[in-house]
Amino acid sequence: MTDNEIRRDMITAGDDLIKIMRSELMGPGSEFDFPDKEHELISSSPLSRYSVGILFPQGNCEGQDNNETISSANNDAEELIVDISKDNIQDEANQNIFRDSEDSTKDDGDTDLDDITDKNLDDEISLASQYKPSSMGITFTVKGNIEKIKCNVSYATYRKAKAEDCFVPYEVDDADTYSVPISLAHYMFYDNKKHAFGMKVKLEPNELRKLFEQDNLPEDQYSILKNIAYRLTNILNLGYVREPHKLEGVVDNFNDAGYSEKKYDFDETAAAVKLTALKTNIKDDIWSVTVMFVNTENRTPVNPCQCLYQSEISVDTADNDFIFTESSSCENFDDLSEEEQGLALLYRNKRNYGTGLGTSVDWDIDENGNGTIKSNFFPIIEVPSMSFSLPENDTIKNDELSMKYLSDLSGLSKDDKLNSLHKLVDLYVDWTDKLKAVSKTLDPRFATIASKNIAECSKAASRMYAGIETLKNDETAYSAFMLANRSMFMQRIHIQKQSELFKANADRYPGDKEISEWLNNLDYTREDDSKCRWRPFQIAFLLMDINSIVLENSSDRSLIDLIWFPTGGGKTEAYLGLTAFTIFYRKLKYPDNSAGTAVMMRYTLRLLASQQFTRAATLICACEYIRQDCSDPNPRYPKYPLGKDAITVGLWIGGAHIPNKNTGNNSAKYHVEKLENVTKGYYVEYAKENHNKFQVLKCPWCGTKLVKDEKKGKLVGEWGYLISNGHFYMYCPHEDCTFTAQLPIQVIDDELYRNPPTLLFGTVDKFAMMPWDGRIGSFFGLNSTDRSPELIIQDELHLISGALGTMVGLYETAIDALLQAKGIAPKIIASTATIRKAKEQCSELYNREVVQFPAPGLDAEDSFFAKEDSVDHKIGKYGRKYVGIMPSGKTKAMTEIRAMAALLQKTYTMNIPDEIKDKLWTLTVYFNSLKDLGKASTLVEDDVKDFIKRTAYRMFESSRLIIKADELTSRISTTELNATLDKLEKIDYSKEKIEKHQYASNILLATNMISVGIDVARLNVMLMVGQPKLTSEYIQASSRVGRSYPGVVFIQYDATKSRDRSHYERFKAYHESFYKYVEPTGVTPFSLPARDRALHAVLVSILRQKCSMTDDDKAGMFDKTLFVPQIEEATNFIVSRAEQINDRIGNIHEYDIETIKQEIEEFIDFWQNAADRNKETAGGKLYFGKKYMVSYQSEDNQRLLKPYNTPSKDSARETLTSMRNVDTQVKGQIIVRED
Repeated sequence: MTDNEIRRDMITAGDDLIKIMRSELMGPGSEFDFPDKEHELISSSPLSRYSVGILFPQGNCEGQDNNETISSANNDAEELIVDISKDNIQDEANQNIFRDSEDSTKDDGDTDLDDITDKNLDDEISLASQYKPSSMGITFTVKGNIEKIKCNVSYATYRKAKAEDCFVPYEVDDADTYSVPISLAHYMFYDNKKHAFGMKVKLEPNELRKLFEQDNLPEDQYSILKNIAYRLTNILNLGYVREPHKLEGVVDNFNDAGYSEKKYDFDETAAAVKLTALKTNIKDDIWSVTVMFVNTENRTPVNPCQCLYQSEISVDTADNDFIFTESSSCENFDDLSEEEQGLALLYRNKRNYGTGLGTSVDWDIDENGNGTIKSNFFPIIEVPSMSFSLPENDTIKNDELSMKYLSDLSGLSKDDKLNSLHKLVDLYVDWTDKLKAVSKTLDPRFATIASKNIAECSKAASRMYAGIETLKNDETAYSAFMLANRSMFMQRIHIQKQSELFKANADRYPGDKEISEWLNNLDYTREDDSKCRWRPFQIAFLLMDINSIVLENSSDRSLIDLIWFPTGGGKTEAYLGLTAFTIFYRKLKYPDNSAGTAVMMRYTLRLLASQQFTRAATLICACEYIRQDCSDPNPRYPKYPLGKDAITVGLWIGGAHIPNKNTGNNSAKYHVEKLENVTKGYYVEYAKENHNKFQVLKCPWCGTKLVKDEKKGKLVGEWGYLISNGHFYMYCPHEDCTFTAQLPIQVIDDELYRNPPTLLFGTVDKFAMMPWDGRIGSFFGLNSTDRSPELIIQDELHLISGALGTMVGLYETAIDALLQAKGIAPKIIASTATIRKAKEQCSELYNREVVQFPAPGLDAEDSFFAKEDSVDHKIGKYGRKYVGIMPSGKTKAMTEIRAMAALLQKTYTMNIPDEIKDKLWTLTVYFNSLKDLGKASTLVEDDVKDFIKRTAYRMFESSRLIIKADELTSRISTTELNATLDKLEKIDYSKEKIEKHQYASNILLATNMISVGIDVARLNVMLMVGQPKLTSEYIQASSRVGRSYPGVVFIQYDATKSRDRSHYERFKAYHESFYKYVEPTGVTPFSLPARDRALHAVLVSILRQKCSMTDDDKAGMFDKTLFVPQIEEATNFIVSRAEQINDRIGNIHEYDIETIKQEIEEFIDFWQNAADRNKETAGGKLYFGKKYMVSYQSEDNQRLLKPYNTPSKDSARETLTSMRNVDTQVKGQIIVRED
């Protein structure tokens, strides 16, 4: 199947899965739809079968324990799996556990107004928010006459099954003529028209047992007849039949308070209900209306027959004398901040018509306010995809955005290429001009903010034009531009080819013939470029920042360019392109000073760094390939003077995941030797899990594995890790790979400090080591002739917030000081899809102005570079579907079990091709905490598997085999993390893979670690357990599914949490514009708590480099009289930064500058005293403290710094080793009082 065919069928399969889940969790349709779905027959109580959309009798107000997996209520026992070997069938009398309560007073018709004069909806609303709710409703706003409100209400009740109701659908051979054996004919029969077995009379279990003990049934029918016979008895004992109800209710006779109610009574088999309404005048003829549907029964314990199921209220303007109006508007627009006014402008077309109470709400309303609004216990919304392609135009073709087209591999002239780029910017300018015309038609209150947005668009266009002009006039810049395009093209070719190879065989080892044939015949000039094109925003961003790299004194260089683009839009490729340009420009422009680190990429999460590192490593391999080819006397491609220094990439993360030294305990040498000593296949997995700490598991250039594996008891493959002359290297073990001698990749700190990589890839956390390790200065080009880094990239900026962001902002002071030590400030790029108050955040973090790209236009749906696509399944246009689930009377754990089991089993039994089933096979379950995930891991091993069997038994199906849940969390090792990612990307579901014993992942348990950076095409189904704390996290996490194919996200809300309930009740409005609801975050780098923890660390980080105290034992060299210039420079830099931030952020808060100066002076004195003291007592040996980070046993004060929150009592200053662990330990004491 082609990708388009898969996507087309995926749309249908996804819709089917949603319908199945609705039937499973809410009903009807969870069994056989017999005799039809509306009058379904189910084999257990509807209270145990269904979890959503139940309205209970009043008076059932018990609380809940969300960790319970089985309800404690007698009547809510789980579905029974009949053990036919033991005839485990309970008698109907044993099931009759309900007490009859006195009949409530029945009063059909309108309630007397005297009885409701003082009433409002408080009681009904409170009933909707209970653990076992008794009501639900909707609130909406109307304009017109509301003397009476006509509503349509539908709901269902269930009654106990009778013998004549009991059927089990089953297809037999010769169904038109089949009849049951004579020995069973008095008990059951086969309905040849309905193709179902039915019951004639009830038999007791012992009678049924005797029937089947007789040896007079056909052998080929014995098993199924026995199963069906017991099922029929089970249904009669435990089964229920659905009875649908519809009301055409009219609520009128409102009292003076605007309240009205109407009761409805039925016979004893159905619950009594009522409709209530409250109208409130807002202004003129605008009214707020709330309509509630209430179960008025009052019974304890709960009787399933007295509950209401699948209830729905709908209100249609065609039946009433009013129209709907928006439920919210910017009444106080002038009181909004500039950012909030901008959001109001961008989302002005996203209208909210109502909210639910105990339920969600949906609507279909036209621009005139006519249409329908209704409640919905199982809300579904499809959030449209964003189109990142060129708009339809006659100016520029997609081919002109090809990386190959813009590189030196094409035969086109410079003028042709630059003309294509010019046409792209022209098209953007045309779009901007149209905005100016549109802005004149807007509400006047939007005029100022619209004008500002359009001005930002024009500035962006001007910067693009300027970039093109530089490429035209500066041959070095143009050469770097072409090389950047060539390297990006090569990267795409290699990633795509590896993907193709892995589909056929996920494991590729040295000597692989397909890899050899590919590499030996590879000619980039002949490679197809149809899948190697820039998205318009990516190449536009590169053009916009050309001058930021080329012109050191450009005003653009001091700006932070924030790539603010939707998830899945290609932000990574955008800044990788700029990275390649920066590397090549530096090589060409500054040949004598181009070594060292040119670009720093910083991430917040280990998982994000790991997966993005793989993509970046392929690009760096492409860059190094180009450099090597240029050094060859007979190059295959155009030649440039790129020097002899290799272009490399380094991964710089914590020692818990990588051995940060070459030799010694827990070193690279130790782990390499452990791996090399493996001689038996059965030991290799243990060795890899414990000793493969080197992150890179396959060659990023050709895909050959760098590790050994066990295949049929034998070792296969080679290790791609080597210790030579005391140094660690990686190499590709495939002899035909360009990098079979050495890969341009390094992960060991000792090697990174010795030879700083061209591209440094690391987590922000690692920079907390600056005061501890002076060798980090090598990354800044200090103590060498190398230039300092030209480009800093901070991915997922929204994660640099809160406590982490505060500490990052303070340490950024030291980073910035060292980056500018050679007189040239770097360009800073940041990227995110979800952020608020970016201006304030960037001011605090980087002390710079920020420019958003793409600049916002007038509509959130269209920024020229990203446009909301229409949803049209007929032509294959789709979005990501979100489905809301809020349990009624079920615990969080129980609902979680049922949802997981249903999703896993129903995917398994869907009649769809393997190519489609593969895309639904892996269920990603997202949790808000490791605690919740840990509980779920246990549930998967026990309750989920058990419930899968129950579901399968109910439908006469085989059950899905679940072996083990995979995990992407911070509690697993980096090796396991990479192995899981590898499994997700390479092993799909197919019969061929199963025959090879390669099993696709069944369940992926994850926390916010996957919120960013994960891009796996197979992940298309997610269950989110609870609403994440932040909308940004919600958007990022849910966007991990459906990135390449139609995806669906089920959100299981926690009914006990008001925030979850609020999101559920506003499901449609929230999802139609959830980027609008991203919460603002803040950082306060110079606040007192932050300074207490790290101001001295910032000072040490700067002075170690300025005063040449790189070695750990050089802290005693400090002399404040000798280093006056350096101390003043560092102090002024820190103080000036705090002052400038004060000026930038205005009246948000103000840092105390004098106190900051005083704290710096105090630490300088502290350092001087420590140095003087140790000159007398320890011969001048004062260490910074790295030597004693793990243990410190000296009685003397021989260190300046000690790890934060350590128990040692020496006078060294507590200093962070991580920016995450910033909380102070509170020591307590237990006092036992004896009487």
